[in-house]
Amino acid sequence: MNIRPYCIGEEAALWSLLFNTVRQVNIKDYSEAQVEAWAPGDFDLDQWVVRLQQTQPWVVEQEGQLLGFAELDETGRIGCFYCHHTSLGEGLGSALLQVIEAEALRLGLAQLSVEASITARGFFERKGFVIGSTQRVARRGEDFLNYLMFKNIVN
Repeated sequence: MNIRPYCIGEEAALWSLLFNTVRQVNIKDYSEAQVEAWAPGDFDLDQWVVRLQQTQPWVVEQEGQLLGFAELDETGRIGCFYCHHTSLGEGLGSALLQVIEAEALRLGLAQLSVEASITARGFFERKGFVIGSTQRVARRGEDFLNYLMFKNIVN
């Protein structure tokens, strides 16, 4: 497994990863309408390209296949954090989070935050994140429950 910065040209593959993970994994915790709002079939590739070029995510690659990605901004906020739906439980997320934490330390950050879905909450709790608040967020006319979580990475 190789974890590296995203490369231009990988946008469609990363969207496919997010789309399939939301549609096949998050569907157990969210309604069909919520999942459609979260990962729409009519997404705008041009907007996605702009986002990824701005956020510069880290990607997990194995044998030429992209199996995960995560964004980290300058404040310590983790944006998208997705692992391929067929690779869950194989340690990809743990390895990706280790890279994110190392990058945060390199940037001089003391804390990470993430807006974790119901589905991802347990993963982040096992990695030392604690819930700061429960939130209701809106996307494309659907309300979602998620958790604003924090982890101190410097004592």
